[in-house]
Amino acid sequence: MMNIALHHFRLVNTIVKEGTLTKAAETLHLTQSALSHQLKELEKELDIPVFYRKGKKLQLSNEGQRFLISAEKILSELTLLEADIKHYKQGETGTLKISTQCYTAYHWLPRIIKYYKGICPGIDIHVVSGATYLPLEYLLRGELDVAIIRNKLDNPNIQYEPIFEDQLLAIISNEHTLAKKRSIKITDLEGEELFLPFNDPASGNIPVIETLMKQQQVKAKHIHRIHYTDAIIEMVDANLGVSVLADWIVQPFLETKNILAKRLPPEVATRTWYAATCRKSPAINNFLDCLKLHFSDMHVSLNDKEAIHQPASARQVLLAVS
Repeated sequence: MMNIALHHFRLVNTIVKEGTLTKAAETLHLTQSALSHQLKELEKELDIPVFYRKGKKLQLSNEGQRFLISAEKILSELTLLEADIKHYKQGETGTLKISTQCYTAYHWLPRIIKYYKGICPGIDIHVVSGATYLPLEYLLRGELDVAIIRNKLDNPNIQYEPIFEDQLLAIISNEHTLAKKRSIKITDLEGEELFLPFNDPASGNIPVIETLMKQQQVKAKHIHRIHYTDAIIEMVDANLGVSVLADWIVQPFLETKNILAKRLPPEVATRTWYAATCRKSPAINNFLDCLKLHFSDMHVSLNDKEAIHQPASARQVLLAVS
């Protein structure tokens, strides 16, 4: 294999453009002797003459013409590569891989992407749905750039930034016997078919509603752990049972489905959601800013003048509290 370096391609390309060794040496910031040495070095390596001298000017040999064709292609590709790397560093191009813990509903994401595209049009956002149940493991393996999570892992390689707070709500069909209740107590779940988001025991995440049911010795008829948020909504909509979901997840379904959201007891506290990252870049920082902006005002009015946390970007909904 020939031992040809990048500077050899630049050398030939510059000599052809400038026409003389003197001008080429000035352009490459070399002495004329250093440039001549590099040219001799190249011709020795190729074992062919690259240029013929015609007075003070140099003329490419046939072999030199072939070398120039490759030099132009390689230098052009290198210029594109340098530009791409610069854009990557500045967060102008690339792919951003994200996932959200527990929930598979991403109705909130299009608004963020639309705004983000206005800032970073060259960045593609890819939702890694397979990371939903173990997002931090994916993050540590480099398979995610941003994980939107509730349960933090004590790891020095992960940085957490609080994004918003939410509130769990009881979700029931408006034909359910509990529909007329002002709010739902933990004991109201006794004997109910309970549909909850799938929870991987390996994540160490024990749903708060199950913890409270255990503490109060409340037993559901069955607990169904379902992978897809939309499927949970469909079960409740068909009045096959009840669920407990976050306000920001269930909000759009309240407008289109035969379901109601009811407040739970005070011990079901608000929860903080974090953006977890293992590295920082302009693309990631811009996405975090968009997340914060989207979730900056998190209140939905109730007709009893209380408030439940909800994304400001979503339409304000009056929850049914009879």
